[in-house]
Amino acid sequence: MAQMIGGVRLDLEDWLPYYEAIVKDLGLDREQDTLSARILSDILSSNVRVAGARLSEEKAGSLISGRDTFILGGGPELEPELDRLISIRTGEGTWTPSDTGTDILITADGATSVLLSRGYVPHVIVTDMDGGVEDQMACLREGSVMFLHAHGDNQDILEKIGPRLEGNVIGTTQVEPEKGSGLRNYGGFTDGDRAAFISRHFRPMSIELLGFDLDIVADKIIDGGTRRSMSGPGLSEMKYRKLIWANLLLGAITEPKIRFFGHDRRTM
Repeated sequence: MAQMIGGVRLDLEDWLPYYEAIVKDLGLDREQDTLSARILSDILSSNVRVAGARLSEEKAGSLISGRDTFILGGGPELEPELDRLISIRTGEGTWTPSDTGTDILITADGATSVLLSRGYVPHVIVTDMDGGVEDQMACLREGSVMFLHAHGDNQDILEKIGPRLEGNVIGTTQVEPEKGSGLRNYGGFTDGDRAAFISRHFRPMSIELLGFDLDIVADKIIDGGTRRSMSGPGLSEMKYRKLIWANLLLGAITEPKIRFFGHDRRTM
């Protein structure tokens, strides 16, 4: 089965084998992923303040297509790398303290809070709402396009924030979207690598990653851009295994070539 969205063909057959392998490796619950997708579909379809998926995709496409995109992940090097990028771009005169010119900024979940703390609102947010929820909701109200993801572990937060959503929100799922659900599956598993798949879908000029430390489990970013230590039995191991999958999935994107800010860290 293939979707035609914005002129780009997405073969779910290319993604689903990865998903099945991830389910097996991480012990995910496929039925809960499907249930969460249905919950998100119902939330978005019943909220009259949320634009339709196709209109929101058109806005995302108009932002990303042919542009240089910078994707911000939640790794421990995000803050210094972002500060360096801001210094370079403002020094060149291509950015101002509140505007990024023709560059497009895409944040993965909690990275939104770090960017916002520097005075910039992301053009696009890719999130399962695991990070700073209030900062992400504020950016949505300011005009960010949000790709909101459903998986088996975030049903409660989806139901909590659902009535507050407004503007351009596109629901995403990691299972095959049910007919008429309005959800999309662009590929990708973590917020970070999914952001790269989404960017690729809309045919950017380039994709550059900041805060993608794929061998380090970072502290969680919360509202305000501060970090909170992650703890719990097996949590670090699970996070690390997710980073391994993120690294593998990023390696599947060959056009445009993905670059890591400052240097190429990816192990292919």
